[in-house]
Amino acid sequence: MSFLSGTAKVVHSSKLPSKTTREQAVAMLNDHEFFLHCDPHMAKFEPVPHTDDTSASLPLPDTVKARPGTATESFRVTDIVDSIPSGVWGRNVVSTYEFTDTETGLFVRIKSPLAIVMDTIWEIKQVEDGEGLELVEDVTINCSRLLVGLVKSQCENGWAKIHAKMIGRLEEASQ
Repeated sequence: MSFLSGTAKVVHSSKLPSKTTREQAVAMLNDHEFFLHCDPHMAKFEPVPHTDDTSASLPLPDTVKARPGTATESFRVTDIVDSIPSGVWGRNVVSTYEFTDTETGLFVRIKSPLAIVMDTIWEIKQVEDGEGLELVEDVTINCSRLLVGLVKSQCENGWAKIHAKMIGRLEEASQ
């Protein structure tokens, strides 16, 4: 890694509704279009056919195993981001999102302008005290050292809304 590159980690977790099963929660994460609609900054998205994807995908991290019989699905996503200083990006940021379903949830790789790559492992885990399930979001941000703080703050500012929308869907399903 270059001395100009930086890495940051962000981990968030939320307890799931008591009646939620692991299968329901994993199925919710594997609904890629619903997942995209949870993004509070998302303006639009479109599927990217594998033949159209001009950026060669990076290999999956060693800790991520794709669920057998599934393929990585890609989307071109436009986010409206007002909190970025003028001149760093335009207001509309177009990124490629790659979704890989796993046995315990979902792996998402986001490739954005300025060589920003965010790898996120979304997992459904047993709560540490043994009662119930939780949604765990484990983000690794790789980009220029100059941008690490900015990208990390975007993750910190949006996670609660994303988790709330996901939990809302699970609450509706358990009624």
